[in-house]
Amino acid sequence: MRPLLRTLLATIVVALAIAAPSGAILNGKPDTAHPYVGILVTVVDGQRVPVCSGFLVSPTVFVTAGHCVAALGGTLPAYVSFDQAYTSGSVLLVGTAVPNPAFTGGSAHEIAAVLLHEEDTADIEVYARLPRLGLLDSLNKRKGLQDRSLTIVGYGANNVIKGGYDFQLVRSFASSRLLNLTSANAGGFNLQLSSNPGQGKGAICFGDSGGPVLLGSSHVVVGINSYVNNRQCSGNAFAFRLDTAESLGFLAR
Repeated sequence: MRPLLRTLLATIVVALAIAAPSGAILNGKPDTAHPYVGILVTVVDGQRVPVCSGFLVSPTVFVTAGHCVAALGGTLPAYVSFDQAYTSGSVLLVGTAVPNPAFTGGSAHEIAAVLLHEEDTADIEVYARLPRLGLLDSLNKRKGLQDRSLTIVGYGANNVIKGGYDFQLVRSFASSRLLNLTSANAGGFNLQLSSNPGQGKGAICFGDSGGPVLLGSSHVVVGINSYVNNRQCSGNAFAFRLDTAESLGFLAR
């Protein structure tokens, strides 16, 4: 995994050197309403490497995507910052990565965690809320999914540029829309959301993996940002459902 992370480091260093301040999440706005959303960082050859987004569900449990922790390879350290605008001088909280043993790549079992020290997160007064089991299924049966609004939050690329992506590493948010729970790609463990920025909506992109998909304007997390269909971060995106027995069981360990 080290060559991949070195490439990511080079991309972000270049982006920070040439880009003007802006927001992450395509078509997003800087976020101050979700202080429990942070950025997962590691260190490679003495240099900090931002990896993914994630969110606190308690003072000690930082949830992120399975592939984000897998990228650490079991040897690289895990740190988290909750600075709204991450910089090379941001304070890093020391964490312990907890991989999901069921995750072997792909989009299944896409949940992992980083354990933090309670005293380090004492200044964060609100946490993401876990959904009840089967929440999305019950909403689908009762009212359907039409116009079901979501909020996406993350530190990912804020723009697709020629030859790569513009990373500002600013926690940002945008509204999105839940499209499907039952498509072939959704497969029962993913939710499908719109990834076409515009008309007041936003889209997730690289670096937003692990960030929360919130129900409406609430703090209830229904999904973990996982992947997009193409390198332009357009079309549809998918998030690993948090309202399943697998996800809730993993966090209850």
